[in-house]
Amino acid sequence: MLRKIQTSQLELGMFIHSMEGSWFDHPFWRSRFLLDDEAQIEHILSSDVARVTIDESRGKKLSPSLKPLAILAAEEAKVYTPKLAKVLEQSANQRPRSYLRDVAEPVFNRLTPRERAAEVRKASGTIKRSRAAVMALFDDARDGKPVKLRKLAPLVKQISRSVNIDPTIILNIARIKTKDEYTYLHSVSVCALMINLARKMGFPEWQMHDIGMAGLLHDVGKTSIPDSILSKPGKLDKSEWDIIRNHPQMGHDILSASESVSDIVLEVCLRHHEKMDGTGYPGGLFADDLSIFTRMSSICDVYDAITSQRPYNAPLSASEALAEMMSWSGHFDQLIFCDFVDSLGILPVGTMVRLNHDELAIVIGESPSNYSAPIVRSFHSLDTNLPIAPKDIDLGRERSRKLLAVEDPADRGFPDWPSFSAMLQSNAPVS
Repeated sequence: MLRKIQTSQLELGMFIHSMEGSWFDHPFWRSRFLLDDEAQIEHILSSDVARVTIDESRGKKLSPSLKPLAILAAEEAKVYTPKLAKVLEQSANQRPRSYLRDVAEPVFNRLTPRERAAEVRKASGTIKRSRAAVMALFDDARDGKPVKLRKLAPLVKQISRSVNIDPTIILNIARIKTKDEYTYLHSVSVCALMINLARKMGFPEWQMHDIGMAGLLHDVGKTSIPDSILSKPGKLDKSEWDIIRNHPQMGHDILSASESVSDIVLEVCLRHHEKMDGTGYPGGLFADDLSIFTRMSSICDVYDAITSQRPYNAPLSASEALAEMMSWSGHFDQLIFCDFVDSLGILPVGTMVRLNHDELAIVIGESPSNYSAPIVRSFHSLDTNLPIAPKDIDLGRERSRKLLAVEDPADRGFPDWPSFSAMLQSNAPVS
């Protein structure tokens, strides 16, 4: 059983399952370990961590005389709406605060219309140059030539600049890729997503180059896979799947034979398909053996993959993708996934939100004019505490309507939210 407790309640023999807050709030490289030294407890008590979750099945139980803050089922680790609500509420009055520093308002929001158009053109040019560079790099790798990172460094810098101005610019453009472009533009997208997530998590700027480069090169091992398999529209057979599963190791071998490749780039290339529960590949590693960069890359890689047009499936919308990923127990680090959602500013389909005009609504999709703005369906008046006729509102277009906060359905008297949510999304009568 998982129990959330105050750090002051920690005792030797307890097994730490997770720590509340950012990776940067606690002094340990691992997030799960057995407390077998008093110095470990002292480190936690002197850190910014106020609460931890212990796993009583793997260590000492909490004393019956002490009251836990919560009893958590494994699935409850996926809940991140309280954090999103906090960010949204803060943004109404002040700039959101990251874990280590203030995050400035995107430069894009302060540009004139002409300057905005110029930035979009620059981002489009960066995408085209990056696509060409990644294609050339993949061609060299197929021919057995070493990867020359110095040719890619200026592109990583340009992608980083575009993300810093406003991540929606380059991510919007990169998402529009054909089946044939997927292999190359996927690398560009993951580069941008990794940089955007790293900034959200408060990484120093000097690490952005390696983090972005890791995203750009994470799939270089796919150069060893025949196009007939990569582009196959149907289900892969076992032999084909075995070839696919070997691409992280092949990519690691290619990069290891190249000059000036950082440890971060090598690790992400080898481990981006590993999962927290040990069901990933190629190593089948569990959470304790996965670094923060691996955990970041697995989220960014999957998100771009399922929001892209691929030979064997249609793309999900951004909000649909996040809802889908949230349902995959054991795949991702939930604290980092929470940061990832925050970094995109997207709410998954099915999220309950509060609007101005004192209405509750449910997210049903994303605005075609702005993928980070949701389409919501209002259904309840807080003034009267009664249902209202459902109305669909595109918050990307209707500027008079504002999203004020993410709401906890239980707090608003909707304990059976999954069933009620499904009814709302089907537009059935609200009773």
